[in-house]
Amino acid sequence: MKRYLIGMTLVLAMLSATNCKDKAGSTPVEEIDADTIILDADQYVRFETTMGNFTLKLYREAPLHRHSMVRQARKGIYDGQLFFGVQKGYKIQCGDPYSRNAKPGEEVGVKDEPDTIESEINPFIMYHKRGAVGQASLRQFDFSTSRQFYIITGSKSNRSALEKQEATINKKYRQAVKDSLTQFRAEEIIRYRNQKNNQKISSINNALNRQTDAIMANRKEFKYSPEQIDVYTKIGGVPSLDGLYTVFGEVCEGLDVVEAINSVHIDKNYRPQQDVRIIKAYVLDEAPVTGQGN
Repeated sequence: MKRYLIGMTLVLAMLSATNCKDKAGSTPVEEIDADTIILDADQYVRFETTMGNFTLKLYREAPLHRHSMVRQARKGIYDGQLFFGVQKGYKIQCGDPYSRNAKPGEEVGVKDEPDTIESEINPFIMYHKRGAVGQASLRQFDFSTSRQFYIITGSKSNRSALEKQEATINKKYRQAVKDSLTQFRAEEIIRYRNQKNNQKISSINNALNRQTDAIMANRKEFKYSPEQIDVYTKIGGVPSLDGLYTVFGEVCEGLDVVEAINSVHIDKNYRPQQDVRIIKAYVLDEAPVTGQGN
């Protein structure tokens, strides 16, 4: 991915589904920044664009990213923005407020963002299938941008590509575990480095590897499920992004509009030569009636 999509973090968590109703039968909510976040429910945001409309289903399993998009849609942050990161057979990207007034040919999507979101990466259940919605990643580990998001339009994959990505995810998972253990011995490692005591550093590293191996032996290894394999091989997506960026939703209607945007002519910066703009984004009170737009 371009611009902010360069993070190399991995946060794998098994999230269990819970009942989204409290004892009184209402959906639990929490006040955040003078706004309300629904704690356990899918939500829907519709985008009206100059090329047609599409609707996103935002997953309950990614509440931080879900609420960020809902809040920004309510505040009108997306209204008037341009789609700027269009790569055919890969993705479309938007979410830069500065793009509203961008001059023809001006590169957008490159300014720093004021806020971040803690990553909610979970390729066991949220993955980069065709139509998936993900959040761009910052250079800092474990955080997403607060604004820029992308929609996947990737092509079909073969089984060998999926096996390669499984190995990549498990390797990064192992490294994340070792990094966590290393923090507890950071001062010791720094002291021996200052002393140039390579023997002690090697001994600590070997011990950390043994600890990591012991933890990994009791952890569930990442494997694509039969459903995921079926989707990637028959429908499409970009599995090479799994484990790197937070997927927090999917297109539930209007995927043909997303595909149309993905097919426009672009300049050297992946910006459409003829501007494609979000007219308005707004939150729906309930799921759209039309069903899946795949």
